[in-house]
Amino acid sequence: MKATKDEVIGILFAKLKPRKEDVFADIGCGSCAVSNFFADYVSKVYAVDVDENVIRSAKVKENVKLLHMHGLEFLRNYDYDIVFFGGTKDIEEMLEVASRKARKIAVNLARIEMACKVIQVMKKLGIFEEALIVNISKNYELAGLTAFRPINPIFMVVGGV
Repeated sequence: MKATKDEVIGILFAKLKPRKEDVFADIGCGSCAVSNFFADYVSKVYAVDVDENVIRSAKVKENVKLLHMHGLEFLRNYDYDIVFFGGTKDIEEMLEVASRKARKIAVNLARIEMACKVIQVMKKLGIFEEALIVNISKNYELAGLTAFRPINPIFMVVGGV
């Protein structure tokens, strides 16, 4: 399973600016890397995924509650302050619902077309703040010297009210 890279989580943290009293929702939590990181900085984390295997195999911190459900169902029925979307299935409708409750929202995307779609939806909702392309490269040894290998770039779209 692919996990959000630590460096990307660091940028996400800087953009979302969590407060200790916040409730953080990780929709499409996958590996729970984002959930576990934010758990140290907020009062509660909901890690939500429709994939039962993800929920069954996840290792999470004490204040992270794993929920096996569709993100839209969660967004309609729970309270939260910050929402992170790690996937884009039904993203338009989920952004609309989340924008009514959340103080901050961020979406990580691999495809430029989806990034454009999320930007358009956030602009329409009046919550768009910024879009970033995050490029990370890590070092490796090449002929006894240091070279860098890029990690696939991601698009990060951030919104708030």
